[in-house]
Amino acid sequence: MKILITGATGFIASQIITDLLIKGHSVTLCVRNLGHAKNLFPEAKIIKCNFVKDTSSEIWIPRLKDIDIVVNCVGILHHPNKKIIWAIHNDTPRALFDACVKTHVKKIIQISALGIDKVDVDYAMSKKSADDYLLGLSIQSLIFRPSLVYGKSSYGGTSLFRGLSGLPFFIPTPGKGQQSFQPIHINDLSKAVVNLIESSQKNTLLLHAVGPKQTNLGDILKNIRAWLGFKKAMIFHIPFWLIWLGSFFGNFLPNSSMNKTSYKMLMQNNVTTDAEVKHFTESIGFTPRDFLTGLYSQPSSVQDHWHARLYFLKPLLQISIAFIWIYSGFCSLYEMDTIYPIMSYAGINPDWQSFLLYGASILDILLGFATLVSFQLKKVGILQCFIIIIYTIYISWKIPVIWLDPFTPLAKNIPLFVATLIMISLESDR
Repeated sequence: MKILITGATGFIASQIITDLLIKGHSVTLCVRNLGHAKNLFPEAKIIKCNFVKDTSSEIWIPRLKDIDIVVNCVGILHHPNKKIIWAIHNDTPRALFDACVKTHVKKIIQISALGIDKVDVDYAMSKKSADDYLLGLSIQSLIFRPSLVYGKSSYGGTSLFRGLSGLPFFIPTPGKGQQSFQPIHINDLSKAVVNLIESSQKNTLLLHAVGPKQTNLGDILKNIRAWLGFKKAMIFHIPFWLIWLGSFFGNFLPNSSMNKTSYKMLMQNNVTTDAEVKHFTESIGFTPRDFLTGLYSQPSSVQDHWHARLYFLKPLLQISIAFIWIYSGFCSLYEMDTIYPIMSYAGINPDWQSFLLYGASILDILLGFATLVSFQLKKVGILQCFIIIIYTIYISWKIPVIWLDPFTPLAKNIPLFVATLIMISLESDR
């Protein structure tokens, strides 16, 4: 069959695409980053799209030529601009669904989320709005609402859980860690989707995609730590007011796992009824694995250990690099009388000194704030590295004796350069 998949480079979609290609299906991927998708799936046809802007069905109709089935996997848990959340989850999906009806697509599969009917946040409300709209259309639709999705790789909430589990000496746990989940392994979720893609049944279904057993957050964190191979650690209970405070500040950061949405989703039990579990297993034709069985179906590797240990160090590294650039910029403006003689000693024309000093200071401050808010982080990091290299070479040429300064102002550029390269390497969360 010919299948179009949106959000193709995401955690869930990537596994579904892999399984469909193995089964011999023809797959068309709608993505924002063409190069990344082509590297991941060279066998697939790639179409560039923008789920923030492609809100007209007329845009989607040409993309659906000869397509049998559409799988919508696009999702974003948090963004400071709620209009973007609604565009991604509701406006563009509605346009896509309308185009599917007009082009006589046989089936639409929508990857949604469990509990979106219980939380008043834009993520949940926009997802539910699209689900409700799809259910009202005259086309066969299959809506999957998974609980916590986990696997060998991780993203979003599961990455946060790994980070918490990987901390030395103790495991921070929200409240008493009694929040309930019904996790489903990514391979089982993908198998369920593929089974219903290939199924001849014609019913529209809304399925709670969950594992057979409920577990709580405290046990999930302890089991992940054991799977990672780390020594046992004490459970440290974090009061909810402190988590709320962290989520409040996280609202202003585009890539933060701590935000109002994740906080409210955490406060409700992410489980379903026995009747819904039975309905799901009967519909997909098999019983998904429970959390422990699925977790240990693949051993952890050194890369998993690094990911867990670096999860909280990564933002600290980014913040510290931002601090250095911002602090350096303001200090240069404050110590102008000290810097002018050094600039003269370095052979810089006095007529240019004020312009260069103010310009360099403002640039440092802007680069620092860009780093702090993750604006074009890779490009900003490359520019920082370039500035460090030029500055170090020029000062070494003009004032070589500075290398003997006991406070090593120039030598500090070496670890800063390496730290910036590491920040660039860790830039992507996927």
